[in-house]
Amino acid sequence: MELQDRPHPVAGAGPDSPGVAAVALGGIDITFHLADGGRYQAVKGIDLKVFPGEFVSIVGPTGCGKSTLLNAAAGLLTPSSGSVGIFGKPLAGLNRRAGYLFQQDALMPWKTALENVKVALEPMGVPEREADQRAREWLGRVGLRTFVDRYPHMLSGGQRKRVSLAQMLIRDPEILLMDEPFGPLDAQTRQIMGNLLLDLWSRDRKALMFVTHDLEEAIALSDRVVVMSAGPAAGIVADYKVDLPRPRDIADIRLEKAFHEIHRDIWASLRVEVQKAYAMGEGRELVGGDAS
Repeated sequence: MELQDRPHPVAGAGPDSPGVAAVALGGIDITFHLADGGRYQAVKGIDLKVFPGEFVSIVGPTGCGKSTLLNAAAGLLTPSSGSVGIFGKPLAGLNRRAGYLFQQDALMPWKTALENVKVALEPMGVPEREADQRAREWLGRVGLRTFVDRYPHMLSGGQRKRVSLAQMLIRDPEILLMDEPFGPLDAQTRQIMGNLLLDLWSRDRKALMFVTHDLEEAIALSDRVVVMSAGPAAGIVADYKVDLPRPRDIADIRLEKAFHEIHRDIWASLRVEVQKAYAMGEGRELVGGDAS
């Protein structure tokens, strides 16, 4: 089925997101050089725009290059060809207008929660007293007001993720990049963290690129869900608008009929790519689109 024939897809900017894109990936190819001298083309011909105020999730089979796109938007790698634009300007070097939240937290074990959040302000030259106050405020926003003096090993996985979230947001980045941030957490904690993220994001609506393997999570959180094909040379096969009202509660929104309809439509695209990736992993080819 062609992209334009799929239910609910959108291409490029959404109707509520006019103007200059916060992130514009134009015709991006990314190829890695292997140790044996060979090459691996991770993604090919990627065109993707994320506008200010948009929450865009990227889903696809394992190894399809979802994180690679985030790394390109962050300036952590340079595309082999194509362009990366940030608010209408070519990206050169690190994207200092973006904050990046990785799957694994990068908290310093010898620093308290307060100190880990404050450290994000050091490159900005924020005075100590102001940094302390702002860090305490952010820890309060993520529900850790009474945990400021705890070290990472004294915190649960969800609490450490909250510290990491505060550490990223205290810098007030204009673009948020999140790579499976809730992946290691249990289902209940993921739901709590998802609602916390929605609450924090809704206050100023930054452009947000969110990578996840959880399609339900992607739909519950996002304005758009982008589906990538199986790699190598992965591309975008569908781009769906999520027409669900905000504000949202993740537990409640998953009970809505419209949620299940959107999930069915997106899974129809995603399932094909997951089957392809599985078949390639076993060294097989799909016959007639069937992975059985």
